Amino acid sequence: MKSNKKINYIVKTTECKKNNKNLFIAAILAIFLGIIGIHRFYLNRKVSGFTFLMISIFSLNFGSGNLATLIVFISIIEGMVYLFKGIFSFKNKTKNKENMNKKNINTPEMKKIEYSDKDIVKIKEEKIKMGKKEDVNDLEIIDISNIKTKSIPKENDFLNIFKTNWIKILTIPYERSIMKVTQVKEETLKLYEKLCIFLDKELKNNKSSLNKEIKRIESEVLYYDNILYTIYCISEGHVTKVYSGTYDYYDPEYSYKILNEHLGENLKDKLFIKAQEFEKDISPPNRDTLDQFNLTENGLSRKWWDNDGQLRSSRKFSSDELNILNATPARTTIVWDIYGVKEQIITLYLEIWQVISNGLNKNIKWKNKNILKDIVDGKYIYFDDYNNGKILSSLIKIAENTIREFLPGTQILNINNQQNNIKKYLPEEIVDDINTKKIEYTEHINDEKLIEILNCMIEKDPSDWKLKVERILIDETNKRIRFLIDYKEDENFIKIAKEIIKKSDDENLLLLCLYEIEKGQKLSQKNAKVLKNIIHNNNISIYEDIIKSKEELSLELFNRLEELKNPIRKKIELDMGKVELSKKELNKTVEIVKEYIDDEASKEGTKENNLKQETVETKCDDKLEFKHMNFLKLLLDIEFMKIEEAKKIAMENDNLLNAFISDVNQELYEYIQDQTVIIEDDIIKIDDFYVDMVKELILNEQ
Repeated sequence: MKSNKKINYIVKTTECKKNNKNLFIAAILAIFLGIIGIHRFYLNRKVSGFTFLMISIFSLNFGSGNLATLIVFISIIEGMVYLFKGIFSFKNKTKNKENMNKKNINTPEMKKIEYSDKDIVKIKEEKIKMGKKEDVNDLEIIDISNIKTKSIPKENDFLNIFKTNWIKILTIPYERSIMKVTQVKEETLKLYEKLCIFLDKELKNNKSSLNKEIKRIESEVLYYDNILYTIYCISEGHVTKVYSGTYDYYDPEYSYKILNEHLGENLKDKLFIKAQEFEKDISPPNRDTLDQFNLTENGLSRKWWDNDGQLRSSRKFSSDELNILNATPARTTIVWDIYGVKEQIITLYLEIWQVISNGLNKNIKWKNKNILKDIVDGKYIYFDDYNNGKILSSLIKIAENTIREFLPGTQILNINNQQNNIKKYLPEEIVDDINTKKIEYTEHINDEKLIEILNCMIEKDPSDWKLKVERILIDETNKRIRFLIDYKEDENFIKIAKEIIKKSDDENLLLLCLYEIEKGQKLSQKNAKVLKNIIHNNNISIYEDIIKSKEELSLELFNRLEELKNPIRKKIELDMGKVELSKKELNKTVEIVKEYIDDEASKEGTKENNLKQETVETKCDDKLEFKHMNFLKLLLDIEFMKIEEAKKIAMENDNLLNAFISDVNQELYEYIQDQTVIIEDDIIKIDDFYVDMVKELILNEQ
């Protein structure tokens, strides 16, 4: 193994043993005769011994004796060192002998041969007196014909017999409190055993073994010789790192240094690599371990940017991304408690860093290129950020503010200082790329993603009714009513309804909100006017009846209210008995006319001409004047009209669409007695049943 060939002034214990020198003798010679260097000659350090002798003679004979006094002082100190080394060496030998007696390593138990009851084994035992040999004739023949045969163990069985139990021979002088956790203790022992087996195998490849090295270290080292405990501490460091994510509980760096001193750097490096490989075999944390290490439910260490581990479970982060996030100073604003918002901020923040990383490979003049590379490579800690322009804290705050800008109900941050920081710290080209990335990112956030974020925000703060308003208004038209009804039990529903009335022009939403408000209080003049423009005049009384019933919001109620936007078509019920009676009277009249048709032909002809003349005069006298004649003509010509076109015509008549259609139907109702102009599938047209009647009225008007 690794040997130290450097010659030290103080002679080591191993060198004394090698040269068969006694430390106690060396100590006595140094204390009493050190002035002439006798102890140095005894320890085979003849050059220094001769030097001591010459300096002492010269100083005593030709000088003031100060140098001789100094040599005496040095020799006394050296003698005390050898004295203590001798004492420690003696104690260590005693301890090693006791340990060797207790361990009994590699000592297989011998099994007695068992014979059957029929076996005749007769051996005459006699005590052999001093100087006499045993008489061969005194021995009887042994019958072994009935001895049971047993198979010879395989090679692997022999190996198992001599296999070292590394856990059994481990001595633990000190145990940290974290090892009280059962799972941590068990996993540490498992890893310790694996590392011992690995080291033993590597040493055997070099014609040694771990047991031999243990004995060598115990015989040579005075201050520390428990190399197995060193391996145990290394195992503890790796296990606690797996569970906690850091070496905060125990950093095995010092243990690796001890291993390096005793077994060499090459073997130390191999063990470190092997221990990292074995980390993946460590069992997932159980409940006690989760609690002890304050881990998330999925066994991850808690980070300020992902305290519950949900983000790392839903997305895979690269090592560079984790390095950046772990080096970033923590943000404590309320938006970081909202998963959907936090996810967007971190995603944008990492995309900004991707722009920076790509720029590091470009031929651009950088001011702090090495620091930025250290951040990406994980060689940067967050508190260094304050000494390097606060680049990390500036970038994360800018990313947060970018997300805040499109979120409802969130305060916009003042980021002037942060923008100035990145301009000083980063090249102008990179700053422009970052600003472009911010714009592109926000443009790609669609309504679906925004709804997801709003749901997270509402879940975090259910009392924020303004968020619920935004949640309703951002959704598709056909889903808004359902979400509004879902909030009917909300204590702030009236506030939600009033805010929707201010922000929305969706008549269906307005109608439902106005209904719920009017159930509990009188509408303001402005809201009453809005309601009047939505509900047809003829249906006001029906609406008032519904209000009096105070029916709760539901889809069925909404469907009934929606029908009130247009005139309700009246149904005419015919009395079939009267119809039959009219038919009989008509038949009688026809028979009477036939009887007189021949005699009164000329008179009837004259009467007919007079009747036609009177009819024409009557039609001329009853000429109709329609206020919306042009609108009806247009509908007859084009058959149907889109709602957008109809709204323009309504606006030209200083009216809303529903009110305008209501006026047209009211004007025609006197003649047709039914709703004539209808809205169907986002188009406006004349009911097919009444098209001919409208044409006749238009022709009559003309």
